[in-house]
Amino acid sequence: MVETAVMAEKPVTHEELLRFFSVLSHDLKSPIFAVDGFSELLLSDYLDKLDEEGQDFLRRIRSSSQYMKKVLDEMSHMVKLIARPNALKPTPLREIVEEVILKYNYLIEEGGTKVELPDDLPVASVDPEKMREALGALISNALFFTDRPKNERLLSISCKREGRVLCFCIRDNGIGIDPRYINQVFELGGMSKLDKARGGGPGYGLYLAKRVIESHGGELTVESTLGEGTTFCFTLPA
Repeated sequence: MVETAVMAEKPVTHEELLRFFSVLSHDLKSPIFAVDGFSELLLSDYLDKLDEEGQDFLRRIRSSSQYMKKVLDEMSHMVKLIARPNALKPTPLREIVEEVILKYNYLIEEGGTKVELPDDLPVASVDPEKMREALGALISNALFFTDRPKNERLLSISCKREGRVLCFCIRDNGIGIDPRYINQVFELGGMSKLDKARGGGPGYGLYLAKRVIESHGGELTVESTLGEGTTFCFTLPA
Protein backbone atom coordinates (compact mmCIF):
# COMPACT_ATOMS: atom_id res chain seq x y z
CA MET A 1 0.00 0.00 0.00
CA VAL A 2 1.43 3.29 -1.09
CA GLU A 3 0.67 6.27 1.09
CA THR A 4 0.03 9.52 -0.72
CA ALA A 5 1.81 12.43 0.88
CA VAL A 6 -0.34 15.50 1.08
CA MET A 7 1.79 18.60 0.92
CA ALA A 8 0.60 21.58 2.88
CA GLU A 9 -0.18 24.58 0.71
CA LYS A 10 2.56 27.16 1.01
CA PRO A 11 1.14 30.53 2.05
CA VAL A 12 1.94 33.59 -0.05
CA THR A 13 4.62 35.66 1.65
CA HIS A 14 4.49 39.37 2.33
CA GLU A 15 7.36 39.92 -0.10
CA GLU A 16 5.59 37.98 -2.86
CA LEU A 17 2.44 40.08 -2.47
CA LEU A 18 4.49 43.27 -2.61
CA ARG A 19 6.31 42.08 -5.71
CA PHE A 20 3.01 41.04 -7.32
CA PHE A 21 1.52 44.48 -6.72
CA SER A 22 4.64 46.18 -8.13
CA VAL A 23 4.46 44.11 -11.33
CA LEU A 24 0.71 44.67 -11.63
CA SER A 25 1.11 48.41 -11.13
CA HIS A 26 3.87 48.59 -13.74
CA ASP A 27 1.85 46.60 -16.30
CA LEU A 28 -1.26 48.73 -15.79
CA LYS A 29 0.59 52.01 -16.21
CA SER A 30 1.54 51.36 -19.85
CA PRO A 31 -2.02 51.22 -21.25
CA ILE A 32 -3.12 54.05 -18.95
CA PHE A 33 -0.29 56.28 -20.21
CA ALA A 34 -1.27 55.35 -23.78
CA VAL A 35 -4.92 56.32 -23.24
CA ASP A 36 -3.88 59.57 -21.56
CA GLY A 37 -1.34 60.43 -24.26
CA PHE A 38 -3.58 59.72 -27.25
CA SER A 39 -6.55 61.50 -25.66
CA GLU A 40 -4.31 64.53 -25.13
CA LEU A 41 -3.34 64.47 -28.82
CA LEU A 42 -6.98 64.23 -29.84
CA LEU A 43 -7.86 67.18 -27.61
CA SER A 44 -5.07 69.32 -29.03
CA ASP A 45 -5.21 68.37 -32.74
CA TYR A 46 -8.68 67.01 -33.52
CA LEU A 47 -11.01 68.80 -31.11
CA ASP A 48 -12.61 70.92 -33.85
CA LYS A 49 -13.62 67.74 -35.72
CA LEU A 50 -15.84 66.60 -32.83
CA ASP A 51 -19.24 67.95 -31.85
CA GLU A 52 -19.87 69.20 -28.32
CA GLU A 53 -20.93 65.78 -27.04
CA GLY A 54 -17.85 64.10 -28.54
CA GLN A 55 -15.59 66.71 -26.95
CA ASP A 56 -17.23 66.04 -23.59
CA PHE A 57 -16.70 62.28 -23.97
CA LEU A 58 -13.03 62.81 -24.83
CA ARG A 59 -12.43 65.07 -21.84
CA ARG A 60 -14.03 62.46 -19.59
CA ILE A 61 -11.75 59.76 -21.02
CA ARG A 62 -8.68 61.88 -20.30
CA SER A 63 -9.89 62.79 -16.83
CA SER A 64 -10.52 59.12 -16.00
CA SER A 65 -7.08 58.03 -17.25
CA GLN A 66 -5.39 60.73 -15.16
CA TYR A 67 -7.40 59.62 -12.12
CA MET A 68 -6.28 56.01 -12.68
CA LYS A 69 -2.65 57.15 -12.83
CA LYS A 70 -3.07 59.05 -9.58
CA VAL A 71 -4.69 56.06 -7.83
CA LEU A 72 -1.93 53.69 -8.95
CA ASP A 73 0.81 56.07 -7.81
CA GLU A 74 -0.82 56.64 -4.43
CA MET A 75 -1.56 52.95 -3.91
CA SER A 76 2.04 52.06 -4.76
CA HIS A 77 3.25 54.63 -2.25
CA MET A 78 0.89 53.30 0.43
CA VAL A 79 1.87 49.65 -0.09
CA LYS A 80 5.60 50.43 0.04
CA LEU A 81 5.15 52.64 3.10
CA ILE A 82 3.20 50.03 5.07
CA ALA A 83 5.51 47.20 3.98
CA ARG A 84 8.79 48.69 5.17
CA PRO A 85 9.86 48.53 8.84
CA ASN A 86 9.48 51.65 10.97
CA ALA A 87 12.51 53.93 11.15
CA LEU A 88 11.91 55.37 14.62
CA LYS A 89 13.61 58.50 15.87
CA PRO A 90 12.76 61.29 18.36
CA THR A 91 10.56 63.67 16.37
CA PRO A 92 8.83 66.92 17.41
CA LEU A 93 5.17 66.27 16.60
CA ARG A 94 4.54 69.97 16.10
CA GLU A 95 6.93 69.99 13.14
CA ILE A 96 5.02 67.17 11.47
CA VAL A 97 1.66 68.83 12.14
CA GLU A 98 2.88 72.15 10.72
CA GLU A 99 4.15 70.40 7.58
CA VAL A 100 0.77 68.75 7.05
CA ILE A 101 -1.13 71.99 7.67
CA LEU A 102 1.10 73.74 5.14
CA LYS A 103 0.37 70.97 2.61
CA TYR A 104 -3.38 71.45 3.00
CA ASN A 105 -3.28 75.20 3.48
CA TYR A 106 -5.30 75.73 0.29
CA LEU A 107 -8.25 73.86 1.87
CA ILE A 108 -7.86 75.80 5.10
CA GLU A 109 -7.87 79.15 3.32
CA GLU A 110 -10.63 78.14 0.92
CA GLY A 111 -12.93 77.24 3.80
CA GLY A 112 -11.80 79.97 6.17
CA THR A 113 -11.10 77.18 8.66
CA LYS A 114 -10.10 78.12 12.19
CA VAL A 115 -7.12 75.97 13.24
CA GLU A 116 -6.48 75.40 16.94
CA LEU A 117 -2.98 74.09 17.58
CA PRO A 118 -1.26 73.91 21.00
CA ASP A 119 2.25 75.26 21.43
CA ASP A 120 3.49 72.37 23.53
CA LEU A 121 3.15 69.30 21.29
CA PRO A 122 5.67 66.76 22.58
CA VAL A 123 8.57 64.90 21.00
CA ALA A 124 7.78 61.24 20.27
CA SER A 125 9.71 58.27 18.94
CA VAL A 126 8.07 57.76 15.53
CA ASP A 127 8.80 57.12 11.89
CA PRO A 128 8.50 60.72 10.58
CA GLU A 129 7.44 59.79 7.04
CA LYS A 130 4.79 57.35 8.18
CA MET A 131 3.47 59.66 10.89
CA ARG A 132 3.30 62.52 8.37
CA GLU A 133 1.10 60.35 6.12
CA ALA A 134 -1.14 59.29 9.02
CA LEU A 135 -1.66 62.84 10.27
CA GLY A 136 -2.15 64.01 6.70
CA ALA A 137 -4.97 61.52 6.24
CA LEU A 138 -6.69 62.56 9.47
CA ILE A 139 -6.32 66.30 8.92
CA SER A 140 -7.34 66.25 5.24
CA ASN A 141 -10.37 64.15 6.20
CA ALA A 142 -11.39 66.78 8.75
CA LEU A 143 -11.00 69.57 6.20
CA PHE A 144 -12.79 67.76 3.38
CA PHE A 145 -15.90 66.34 5.04
CA THR A 146 -17.66 69.55 6.02
CA ASP A 147 -20.62 71.56 4.80
CA ARG A 148 -20.13 74.47 7.20
CA PRO A 149 -20.14 77.93 5.61
CA LYS A 150 -16.82 79.63 5.08
CA ASN A 151 -15.27 81.02 8.29
CA GLU A 152 -17.41 78.70 10.45
CA ARG A 153 -15.21 75.61 10.04
CA LEU A 154 -13.01 74.28 12.82
CA LEU A 155 -9.95 72.05 12.99
CA SER A 156 -8.80 71.48 16.56
CA ILE A 157 -5.66 69.52 17.44
CA SER A 158 -4.75 68.52 20.99
CA CYS A 159 -2.35 66.20 22.76
CA LYS A 160 -2.09 65.13 26.38
CA ARG A 161 0.04 62.70 28.31
CA GLU A 162 -1.69 59.91 30.20
CA GLY A 163 0.91 57.98 32.14
CA ARG A 164 3.21 56.32 29.60
CA VAL A 165 0.93 57.13 26.68
CA LEU A 166 0.41 60.20 24.51
CA CYS A 167 -3.18 60.79 23.40
CA PHE A 168 -3.43 62.86 20.23
CA CYS A 169 -6.85 64.09 18.98
CA ILE A 170 -8.06 65.82 15.81
CA ARG A 171 -11.54 67.31 16.04
CA ASP A 172 -13.71 68.99 13.41
CA ASN A 173 -17.23 70.41 13.23
CA GLY A 174 -18.02 68.84 9.87
CA ILE A 175 -20.77 66.56 8.60
CA GLY A 176 -20.08 63.75 11.05
CA ILE A 177 -20.56 60.04 10.40
CA ASP A 178 -23.79 58.08 10.52
CA PRO A 179 -23.53 55.68 13.52
CA ARG A 180 -24.55 52.80 11.23
CA TYR A 181 -21.33 53.20 9.25
CA ILE A 182 -18.87 54.26 11.94
CA ASN A 183 -17.09 50.88 11.87
CA GLN A 184 -16.47 51.11 8.11
CA VAL A 185 -14.31 54.22 8.09
CA PHE A 186 -11.05 52.34 8.66
CA GLU A 187 -11.72 49.85 5.86
CA LEU A 188 -10.17 50.25 2.42
CA GLY A 189 -12.47 52.62 0.55
CA GLY A 190 -14.53 53.20 3.68
CA MET A 191 -14.96 56.97 3.51
CA SER A 192 -15.50 57.05 -0.26
CA LYS A 193 -18.35 54.54 0.15
CA LEU A 194 -20.03 56.77 2.73
CA ASP A 195 -20.01 59.91 0.60
CA LYS A 196 -19.56 59.05 -3.07
CA ALA A 197 -21.03 62.38 -4.21
CA ARG A 198 -17.96 64.25 -2.97
CA GLY A 199 -15.58 62.28 -5.16
CA GLY A 200 -12.82 62.55 -2.59
CA GLY A 201 -10.57 59.86 -3.97
CA PRO A 202 -9.97 56.15 -3.53
CA GLY A 203 -10.63 56.35 0.20
CA TYR A 204 -7.76 54.53 1.86
CA GLY A 205 -6.36 57.38 3.95
CA LEU A 206 -7.93 56.29 7.23
CA TYR A 207 -6.96 52.68 6.56
CA LEU A 208 -3.36 53.83 6.13
CA ALA A 209 -3.53 55.98 9.28
CA LYS A 210 -4.79 53.04 11.35
CA ARG A 211 -2.06 50.72 10.07
CA VAL A 212 0.64 53.32 10.77
CA ILE A 213 -0.60 54.06 14.30
CA GLU A 214 -0.88 50.37 15.15
CA SER A 215 2.63 49.70 13.81
CA HIS A 216 3.84 52.26 16.39
CA GLY A 217 2.13 50.37 19.20
CA GLY A 218 -0.83 52.73 19.38
CA GLU A 219 -4.57 52.66 18.71
CA LEU A 220 -6.75 54.85 16.49
CA THR A 221 -10.39 55.45 17.46
CA VAL A 222 -13.22 57.65 16.23
CA GLU A 223 -16.21 59.35 17.83
CA SER A 224 -18.74 61.22 15.72
CA THR A 225 -22.13 62.90 15.85
CA LEU A 226 -23.99 63.22 12.56
CA GLY A 227 -24.21 66.87 11.54
CA GLU A 228 -21.97 68.08 14.36
CA GLY A 229 -18.49 66.73 13.74
CA THR A 230 -15.95 63.99 14.25
CA THR A 231 -13.01 63.38 16.57
CA PHE A 232 -10.21 60.97 15.73
CA CYS A 233 -7.89 60.09 18.60
CA PHE A 234 -4.79 57.94 18.61
CA THR A 235 -2.29 56.87 21.20
CA LEU A 236 1.50 56.60 21.04
CA PRO A 237 4.01 55.33 23.60
CA ALA A 238 5.31 58.40 25.41
